[in-house]
Amino acid sequence: MILVTILLGKYEMNKKIRNLLATSVLLFSFATFGCSNDVRGLQSDLESQIEKVDKASKEIDYLSKDDQATLQKELKHAKEIETSTSKSKLTDETSKLKSVLKPLKEKSKSVSDDVAAMTQLEKNVAIDQANKKSLDKLISESHEFSNYNTYYTSCQTALSKGRTQVVDTVKNQATQAINSPYIQQTDKSNLVSLLDKVKKAKDVADAFTYIDDLQSQTSKVIENTKANEAQQKAAQAKAEAEKKAAEQAAQAKAEAEKKAAEQAAQAKAEAEKKAAEQAAQAKAEAEKKAAEQVAQASTSASASASVANSGNINTTASDKWAIENGYTWQTRKGHSHIIHPGGSLPAGYHWQVQ
Repeated sequence: MILVTILLGKYEMNKKIRNLLATSVLLFSFATFGCSNDVRGLQSDLESQIEKVDKASKEIDYLSKDDQATLQKELKHAKEIETSTSKSKLTDETSKLKSVLKPLKEKSKSVSDDVAAMTQLEKNVAIDQANKKSLDKLISESHEFSNYNTYYTSCQTALSKGRTQVVDTVKNQATQAINSPYIQQTDKSNLVSLLDKVKKAKDVADAFTYIDDLQSQTSKVIENTKANEAQQKAAQAKAEAEKKAAEQAAQAKAEAEKKAAEQAAQAKAEAEKKAAEQAAQAKAEAEKKAAEQVAQASTSASASASVANSGNINTTASDKWAIENGYTWQTRKGHSHIIHPGGSLPAGYHWQVQ
């Protein structure tokens, strides 16, 4: 403006020329000022976007080391562009930064989903130690892995392997439960239906969607089956105990009856033996008493006969029998003698009366 004033004063241009020149200068000044303001606005937008991206990147949960390095490199480049006066560069860089976060957030979401799936899988009671160890390792590396694609592939492999193992294990458990002789029919039907869905699944991921239901139902069926088994075995044990008790009672009764019969037979035999002995003894005593009575009668008769036969001398004209006292004519053998006429009766003998 000073330069214009000097020129106007020096050359004393006419009013029309002065007005035209002044207007041109003013328009140029306004254009330059407006352009300068546009650049500063774009620089400010870029600066704001840099801060926004930097802050947002720190809030992303799962970011690979490669992506972190790439992002820092991009932010550094943006800061260099920030001082540029090129509108196109400033605009392009700002637009580029606005789109840089989306793929990183998508990757983070993918990793987050995988970590959640692995955490759930490694807590499954059917997972074996080898697969559990692999899952735990990947979970612990989720905040410090180097490359997203490599980590993603490892996660998918571990999930597929772990799910396959769990599916196979649960299927085997369900099959064993179904084959139990103590399973109830309703439980068996439900379990067979769920197991059939798992077997018909198109892949392991699809099969795994039924595993929670199959696993839960299998656990319930196993509990019900154990209770049913215990109940049946208790009833069986009771029946066997009652049968054994009945057999023992019958055996005891039979043994008691046998023993009673043996004792009765023995008592009868002993009674009969005793009766026979008593009868024989009574008979012997009766016979002895009768013999004694006969002998006594014979002795008395002999004594009477002796007196009648003149005492101890055979005074008859015939032979006479001398029988030892205590014996009779019937029992005289070895205890008698023939005494001729005139003979004497031996001491302790008596005459036999004919």
